[in-house]
Amino acid sequence: MLSPIKNRRFTDRILVQLKEYVLSRQILPGERLPSEAEFAETFGVSRGTIREALHILEHDGIVRIKKGPGGGLFLSEGNLVQVIDSIFFTMQWEKISFDTLMETRKSLEDRIARLAAIRAGKEDIVEIERILKEMESPDLSHDLFVQYDTDFHVALAKAAKNKILLMFMVAVKELHNRIVDYSELHDHLFPAARDYHRKILEAIKDKDPDKAAEMMAEHLDYFEKHFRNHVQSTDSSTERSDKV
Repeated sequence: MLSPIKNRRFTDRILVQLKEYVLSRQILPGERLPSEAEFAETFGVSRGTIREALHILEHDGIVRIKKGPGGGLFLSEGNLVQVIDSIFFTMQWEKISFDTLMETRKSLEDRIARLAAIRAGKEDIVEIERILKEMESPDLSHDLFVQYDTDFHVALAKAAKNKILLMFMVAVKELHNRIVDYSELHDHLFPAARDYHRKILEAIKDKDPDKAAEMMAEHLDYFEKHFRNHVQSTDSSTERSDKV
């Protein structure tokens, strides 16, 4: 229940009540929220205090403040950019290794593949098939390959029907893409990835969670081995150049 706040330290309490407001009314993503003035009147505080709280929520990706005609305050459609940026900074600061990231991906995508094999519906299969068809283009650029590869793994997470796993998958795949420079990897990685994707999809269509997880593990192991070989060959080339 919303109520006026009379203490001087308003912002923290307002943040809590704004979140409670959204949850209690089951507001949908993209739906308009009351105005800054309306919230100020409800809480019995200044518009400046409300504005400060709303900017914090905007920064956290919870609300979206739109300027101009048709503008206003809206519940965010879902924005993980701030979270991903924060995690990426922490990874750099803590010097978290590629090995750790791959270990995370393997654990996460094992579960996603299993759940997708159990829960995927017809619409999920159609979407995954569409993505794989796009990946089969003979003149696919590195950038498009990365995009469709990301779409594939995210589509599997959607098929798993678990929104938290989906959010984790989006975040982890984006972190992975920021670390790996696909443009430097050999082109034979592309057909291999497509083959593994097809095998994963077939296991999902057969509703075989063990097989889906097995194919996902082989897929990620193949990529990890390929990437390690690339890094080692690059390091060796650098060392030889340094000695010349």
